[in-house]
Amino acid sequence: MKYSKLAAFLTIILFNCYFSFSQTKAPLSLQKELEAAENKMFVAMLKHDMAYWKNNVSDDYVAINADGVMQTKEEAMADHAKAKMFAGMTYKLLDRKVRLYGNVAVINGRSQYLMSDKVVAEVYHTEIWRKEKGKWMFNGWQGTLTKEAAANLNSK
Repeated sequence: MKYSKLAAFLTIILFNCYFSFSQTKAPLSLQKELEAAENKMFVAMLKHDMAYWKNNVSDDYVAINADGVMQTKEEAMADHAKAKMFAGMTYKLLDRKVRLYGNVAVINGRSQYLMSDKVVAEVYHTEIWRKEKGKWMFNGWQGTLTKEAAANLNSK
């Protein structure tokens, strides 16, 4: 009897938590807002734009990159070797999926990095965005080389 009441109580709590934090499909206007923020981020990251880092990246930002390196905002800003590696590259975003959780958005997708229209890397990625004071701030990144990209690297 005690355990069935406890089980019922925990079920109610879990049910409430699920619906309190559940995902909603982002309205088109928010998707457009996030798409603009995301494009701005990719351009800035490829240029290693310090003003962008200071004004559009959350202080608690963390990245786990496709090369296996984990970085905080400060570490990423100081990583000039990576900045040189991306110099002159462009990008293409594919297979995007946007999920909204209140003031947090998660974007999954695939990104290609190109040099003179030739794909030099391809990454599956997850981006975390948080709306702070009415502005979408870049909060986190996780990237993994696609199987094809990893195979191309290993064949060289």
